[in-house]
Amino acid sequence: MSKSCFHCGDPIPASINITSNLQNMHCEFCCYGCQAIAEHICGADLSLYYERRESSAGSRLTEDNTPIFELLDNKQLYNQYVHQTENEHVIQVSLTGITCSACAWLIEKHLGQQVGIKNIHVNLSSSVATITWDPAQASVQTIASELQFIGYAATPYLPGEQYQQSRKEKKKAIIRLGIAGVGMMQVMMSAIAMYAGDLQGMDDIYRQMLRWISFIFATPVVMYAGWPFYKGAVRDLKNHHFTMDLPVSIGVLLAFGSSVLALYTQTGHVYFDSVTMFIFFLLLGRFLETIARTYHIGAHQQDALAAVKIKLKNELKTIPQQQLKAGDTVIIEPGQTIPVDGVLLSNTTSVDESSLTGEYTPITKRQGDRLKAQTINIEQQIEIHVENVGQNTHAAAISRITERALGDKPKVAIVADKVAHYFVIAVLITASLTYAFWSYMGESEAYWIMVSVLVVTCPCALSLATPVALTTITNTLKRNGFLITRGHVIEALANTNHIVFDKTGTLTQGNFSITDVTCFDLSLSKEQILSIISGLEQHSKHPLANAFCSFIPANVTQIKNLSSLGVQGILDQNTFYFGNSSLIQNIGLSVPKCDGANAAELSLYLANTQHVIAKITLCDVLRPETESTIKALKQQGIRVSLLTGDTLESARGILSSSWFDDFKTNCLPDEKWQWIKEQSNHNILMVGDGLNDVPALAGATTSLAMGASSDLAKLHSDAILLSEHLSTIITAISSAKRCRKVIKQNLIWAASYNATLLPLAIAGLIPPWVAAIGMALSSLLVVVNATRLTNV
Repeated sequence: MSKSCFHCGDPIPASINITSNLQNMHCEFCCYGCQAIAEHICGADLSLYYERRESSAGSRLTEDNTPIFELLDNKQLYNQYVHQTENEHVIQVSLTGITCSACAWLIEKHLGQQVGIKNIHVNLSSSVATITWDPAQASVQTIASELQFIGYAATPYLPGEQYQQSRKEKKKAIIRLGIAGVGMMQVMMSAIAMYAGDLQGMDDIYRQMLRWISFIFATPVVMYAGWPFYKGAVRDLKNHHFTMDLPVSIGVLLAFGSSVLALYTQTGHVYFDSVTMFIFFLLLGRFLETIARTYHIGAHQQDALAAVKIKLKNELKTIPQQQLKAGDTVIIEPGQTIPVDGVLLSNTTSVDESSLTGEYTPITKRQGDRLKAQTINIEQQIEIHVENVGQNTHAAAISRITERALGDKPKVAIVADKVAHYFVIAVLITASLTYAFWSYMGESEAYWIMVSVLVVTCPCALSLATPVALTTITNTLKRNGFLITRGHVIEALANTNHIVFDKTGTLTQGNFSITDVTCFDLSLSKEQILSIISGLEQHSKHPLANAFCSFIPANVTQIKNLSSLGVQGILDQNTFYFGNSSLIQNIGLSVPKCDGANAAELSLYLANTQHVIAKITLCDVLRPETESTIKALKQQGIRVSLLTGDTLESARGILSSSWFDDFKTNCLPDEKWQWIKEQSNHNILMVGDGLNDVPALAGATTSLAMGASSDLAKLHSDAILLSEHLSTIITAISSAKRCRKVIKQNLIWAASYNATLLPLAIAGLIPPWVAAIGMALSSLLVVVNATRLTNV
């Protein structure tokens, strides 16, 4: 007999050995997450939780998970599961009980009406909800209670824990499916014997005995295996919002009830065989759907549950990663997934960042470099100073963005969610009228014709058609370094006919190097000039600033960014300016005449209020795939434009104007935005990276920020190119077109299936168990068709 987890009560796999001494007891756990929570409960003197849990066990229809959220009163656990800003908190929760899009719509509608809830998005494919609320008006415990009230159990969710959670749910589903399968086979054996007796003759005593045998094996199938349907039906009736669990439950219980009545009265037919087959095939269909829908989660997320070593007072200690906190020093072995954001303390290593950027070539990291969670240490054992854990890591931010994008439904999905409730009502009315008609006609199978109608009309495949395809392609593109942050991106990319590029940091690498320093003020040395410039640029995120970060910055204060011109600041009560020739002219100075520079080089000037001090010449290089990407886009019939703030000579020095349909230079931020606004009848994708691109990014149909962009540019973009490879844009556009095609195929198939089989079911040509098989296969076909999008 398997042991049960002290915290959650689930069976402990034989290969797991996780123990703690709590409350003077030796406690065993199924995972490190349960161990960490249990230790927090007992360590915070909250052990009465377990006593109350035991005393109230089994008292509610829906599993009560709200005490788990009460544990988040502990600040360390709260920081791990909740991302916090000044005005809002965000949590992701894993939901159980979701069966179709109507469930997702109900959750979003109910929570959206609660005070303090700012946003709620439910991803139907992964059953994960992303909830944003005002901490001054609501709490995470309130959210859990509201979910509990409408019949959905929720648990705090971390991206790395979904694999473990899905394993638990899958285990329960397999047990139900196994019981349904065994019961169905035994009932079918008795049914075959009764059918043979009807043909060859059988004494009533033997027929009644076979009926009792069928009843004995059918009862656990109906009462236990079919329990998820009834629980959903009770929830529907309580909330006055209907899903397909209601008609399915009605069909099963009516069939089983009439069979039991026939058994006791020894009159009429028993349908235990049809009932068990019906439940088995419905469960099989849902199980296969779940397997296909959660395929993108990936078993690699088991790594997030591994134990880690930390250095504590020069001693090594092994702890669950959930207990890591900022300031710790964690030891990461070769091949181990890095669980935190932090700074490398060891001399050097190589890191596989493909999980975040899609770049599979290991990146060399040196002492002082920052490492990110969910990347993999390649070469040797390293030490990392922990900076961010849990929901504050870069990987968690990407996960939140992805879930938010998946929660933003396209128009067709929103309409489908809203009509699902009324569709179920229509199904119930249609089934009732069908039963009334066939009963009036004297048909003995009128009841089973009604059940077939209930099953055939199930819109599961229709509700899965869009979200499964969008989830699959979104996660596939994320693995390839294209992070979608808004829900409309896939649809917009598929219709893109015009792409606008910025130059610096977008088409070029943005890694400028200093090629020449010309001094006009001989009272300052070259080193002093570069120190002043470094001080002026010390807070800038612009690619140009990186060329000066290696110099010791002067103590410049009151630094002010001058958009598209440069920067200014004060040093020793003198105002200094650093920027392009337009900046020099704006402050009333003349640009010095110098020998002609290469057009690919960029000339910037350092000046004070009296005169120009020096000219700095910088050079940038194109990204390797720039030319090939632009040509490939034009071959697809896409219009390609360049909007840059650089001069015409500077742009032409590194880019050929013949590559572009439009070649605009010397563009200020508002001029970029105005130009994009004037492009009527164009579905525009704007690709940029800097602060000066923010208006254009916000004004385009779809905006794409480079991975090294400023935070503001990323905030205003609809997608982020984490991989920094321009060729990924081509992949994203082609994938979006494939996704649109798959969605159309799914919708056509699902609608055609329902439209074709409904008349046949009403005509009495489809028995219930065949309808159940058809419904399961229809949903499975939609999901499997969507999984083709995993290959880009």
